[in-house]
Amino acid sequence: MSQPDATYEPQPASQEVVTRNFPWERLFLSVMYAVIAWASFWVLMVLAVVMWVLVAIGREPHEQFRRFVAVGAKYVGQCLSYILLISNDKPFPLGPFPPAE
Repeated sequence: MSQPDATYEPQPASQEVVTRNFPWERLFLSVMYAVIAWASFWVLMVLAVVMWVLVAIGREPHEQFRRFVAVGAKYVGQCLSYILLISNDKPFPLGPFPPAE
C-alpha cells in the first residue's frame, strides 16, 4: 500500500498580499439609506392609519392605495437589505424603484 504524500511546499514569497480598503462609500450610502428608510417607515405608518380609516368607511381598502403602500413597504425592505449587506443592489434614487405587482 502506498502512503499519501504529506510533504509541505511553502508558497513562493513573490505572491502579494491583497489588502482591501474599508468601504467608506458603502458606509455613507448605508447611513443615507437608513435615514430614508426611517422616514419612509413613518410615512407608511401614517398611510396604514389612513388605510384603516378607509377600511372602516368602505369595508375594503382602495386597490391602488393598497398597491402604493405595498411598493413603499418593498422599498423599505430594499433599503434594509442594502444597509444590512444582504444585497449589493442600490435602492432608489441610485437604483430602480421597486415594481408594483
